[in-house]
Amino acid sequence: MRCNEVAKAARMILGVATLLGFFVACGSNSSDEVGARKLSVFAAVSLSEAFADISKEFERDNPGISVELQLAGSQRLRTQLEHGAQGDLFASADWKQMDLAKSAGMLNGKPVIFATNRLAVIVPNSRPAEILNTMEDLGNPGVKLAMALAEVPAGGYTRQMIAKLENAGTSRNGQLSSRIMANVVTLESSVKGVAAKVVLGEVDAGVVYFTDASSAGVGERVRTIPIPEEVNVVATFPLAPLHEAGEPDLAADFIDLVLSPTGRRLLKSHGFGLPSSQ
Repeated sequence: MRCNEVAKAARMILGVATLLGFFVACGSNSSDEVGARKLSVFAAVSLSEAFADISKEFERDNPGISVELQLAGSQRLRTQLEHGAQGDLFASADWKQMDLAKSAGMLNGKPVIFATNRLAVIVPNSRPAEILNTMEDLGNPGVKLAMALAEVPAGGYTRQMIAKLENAGTSRNGQLSSRIMANVVTLESSVKGVAAKVVLGEVDAGVVYFTDASSAGVGERVRTIPIPEEVNVVATFPLAPLHEAGEPDLAADFIDLVLSPTGRRLLKSHGFGLPSSQ
């Protein structure tokens, strides 16, 4: 009888200890979750590689903080934010989307230009240079061209460039812009989509940013057609904190890093230009 009582007591003690351990473990996990801090950055997809490096630098400088990059076309990101998506920062590839965000009351501070870019025409390495070698060749019959949608920043810049090409009088046969636009066979929702179409050989050429033309996975598979300096377009990239930011202090620190010598160095390493004021 005494043995049974001892065994019963031992089982009760073991059960209580197990239960206490469970609560301690749950309490520890709960504390970890409460203490975790994330910075949510909505950034134009063309910034993918550069902002990935800047985010790593930020996380090294701020132990316990993780940066969550939301990458897509600027117009798509702005729409997501306008419909309730939560973020701390918005980095756009043009002023149009930033101005729309401002008009909607989504910003909590003045946007600042932190980078610039240029357009590039890329062609798969498999396409002979004697067939596609100049901007004029983009208007030749049968050429399949990819570009971004008009509402996408890169698409808007592309159309500006094509209009300037026509006005520059560089065409041998006239109506170059109309002939180029007639050769567009696909309109992509992001500049990365345009680059993918070219890399896969689904089109003969595509208009992307200079940074995309030289990025890993693209640069070694394509060649570029020179765009005359007088018709190329400078793309400006503004950055601003968001009104609904859950981490406004971290957002300010991230902006400081982007604008710092370290941030500028990382942006330049990925092919971005810097505003003249910096």
